[in-house]
Amino acid sequence: MFLEPYRLEENPFAADRLRPVYRSLSFEYAAGKIAQLVSGQLQCLFLSGPAGIGKTLLIDKEIVPQEGLAICRIQAGEDKPKRVLEKLLTDLGPGLVPGTPVELRNILHVFLRHQAARGRRSLVIADGVERDAIDVVKEIEALVQLRLRGVSAVQLLLTTRNEELVAQFRSRNEPGHHFKSHHQRLNGFTMEETEAYLRSSLQGAGSEWFDELIPKELVLEIQAFSQGVVGNIDALCREALGLLAQRSTGSIRQQSLDVGMLKEAAGKLRLRYDASAWKVQHEEVLLPSAVKQSRRDSLRIEAARLSVSSGGRTVAEVTLNRPRMVLGRDKNCDISLDSSYVSRYQNLFMETPEGWVLIDLNSTNGCFVNGRRVSEHKLRDGDLITLGQHHIRFSGQSAEESGSDPASKTMTRPARALS
Repeated sequence: MFLEPYRLEENPFAADRLRPVYRSLSFEYAAGKIAQLVSGQLQCLFLSGPAGIGKTLLIDKEIVPQEGLAICRIQAGEDKPKRVLEKLLTDLGPGLVPGTPVELRNILHVFLRHQAARGRRSLVIADGVERDAIDVVKEIEALVQLRLRGVSAVQLLLTTRNEELVAQFRSRNEPGHHFKSHHQRLNGFTMEETEAYLRSSLQGAGSEWFDELIPKELVLEIQAFSQGVVGNIDALCREALGLLAQRSTGSIRQQSLDVGMLKEAAGKLRLRYDASAWKVQHEEVLLPSAVKQSRRDSLRIEAARLSVSSGGRTVAEVTLNRPRMVLGRDKNCDISLDSSYVSRYQNLFMETPEGWVLIDLNSTNGCFVNGRRVSEHKLRDGDLITLGQHHIRFSGQSAEESGSDPASKTMTRPARALS
């Protein structure tokens, strides 16, 4: 019996096990972008992130066959352009035909334009494009440039670990074209999401002894070694539980996982330890001294303001008294928040004739307003901006006139799970 005291008959983190799928906020946002791509609202979507983050799993869950949509999936590491063209012809139509690469390309492009004219759409998914040969990447780029009456004839979904490749791809294809694309970075699990994922995986295998098997401090260690990447979490727990099972036989019984076994398992997998997981966990609230404003000009009657709250209480009030103000962790920002939840340059508050606009500065942690990730958002009185465990409430003149205190409202967003 595998770990009999904990009712585990098999290792729940084995590669062939069916586990619950947890989606971080970045995955949830990416799922919405995939839906836009499939519906034709986007021409191209880039998903980036480290190996094991779950890019392929997300595509498998979100891309489903539907009438009027032909799908072709190109695997990573492809080095033969002709083989790619043959697969495109086979999956998207009109079927495999003999010919040189130039002939196959011409046939494919004519057919795809013909399909687009009839209202039939084609979706090409290219996994791990950074591992493809340069000539294969050029074939994919040729599909981007394939248009019918100024509109892209093909939708593309590309995954990569290399964000520089995304920037180069977009810079070559977007300028001067009506080309709607989006780049979504996939982030690892938060501490809370990692714990929820571990708990559900063990419960799915029949064990109700999560706290005994994996003490709270071990969850922190797992987060530090895995950096929230689900592939690393699975591999690390698989190795560590295997070690525990070996040492729980005979007269000597190991009662739970410990740091030593986790380090031994991480060493086998060559996982790097990231101590910032402990820093984030212990940073529960901001202190008023952690919020700084670079220049405090005299208050204008119609100026907007930000109420920064942490740990359930307001720690600072900041006035938006200049047309453009950058918020971030860097001390040179207009509004500096000394917190590991905040990127060096997090977002920009910009005053426009229509009101204040919040713009994400490609921050690592992302920008969330009222629980939804945004790249650009027109702010309204009472909007809640979330940065990890901290909240920023935006308020304008209307809030001041009504005498309400929008900063007193708080919002939390639990991790979501899909079975």
